[in-house]
Amino acid sequence: MKFGQFFLGLIVGGIVVFLLLKYSTNAMNSQVIAHERSADTLSASGMWMWPDSLDAMVAAPSNHSLVYEDSNVRVLMVKLDSKKSEPIHTHKWSSIMWIAKPIVPCQINNYKKANGKLVKTDSLLIKEMPINLGQLIGPEAPTSITNQSNSNGEAYRIEFKKDFKN
Repeated sequence: MKFGQFFLGLIVGGIVVFLLLKYSTNAMNSQVIAHERSADTLSASGMWMWPDSLDAMVAAPSNHSLVYEDSNVRVLMVKLDSKKSEPIHTHKWSSIMWIAKPIVPCQINNYKKANGKLVKTDSLLIKEMPINLGQLIGPEAPTSITNQSNSNGEAYRIEFKKDFKN
């Protein structure tokens, strides 16, 4: 009986440690991404450097639906149909992204301004995506996502308009 309890304890303990390591690693990676992305969004004076015309609700309205908004937060439903690309857009505020229906594979494209035009600087192919897990994301410079899968994707983004310490 004691050996059985010991063995069961080892299995349960191993599962708990695995889950803790998995989710703490995802959280740490999200914070690193948020910090790195924030540097591309601010001017030397610390002000947002992208025009309001690139805001997700303006530049990509068919992909971003307003769920709720007040002076503190804006909640968006983000959707992307199979084999489609979003228009280039930005997200001005730090946010938490919750993926309800992942799209894999997908390609994230990043852009910078060069000679007065937006130019793609890099792309990242995403082969797996967390589901039902909130991820912290910093403000995003111009970006677009291409859904390369055969499924439609859906996510929710809670944007924090006021001071948000990440």
